[in-house]
Amino acid sequence: MSDTDLHEQLAEQARLIAWLQDQLGRQRQMNGELRKAVADLARTFQESLAAAYEAGETGDIDAVRRITRANQANWQGYLQQIVAASARPAPPQE
Repeated sequence: MSDTDLHEQLAEQARLIAWLQDQLGRQRQMNGELRKAVADLARTFQESLAAAYEAGETGDIDAVRRITRANQANWQGYLQQIVAASARPAPPQE
């Protein structure tokens, strides 16, 4: 194996390591975004569940319906946020 071949292999390995490090950074960022979206979703769901329970206890069915609709909209929003974060394209390989 010549020195030129060895240098080319080392250069290719360095490019691969840099690409893998970029991918790892991207995954970490995406995981952080997903964790935040899931935590927001859980918090919002618990709040709306408590509000719906209170409204149900007082017999305010209209409030239960409004809270349920708002909760449904929140779920849709968070699910879209999760899908958008996970569908982000990978950076181009150099």
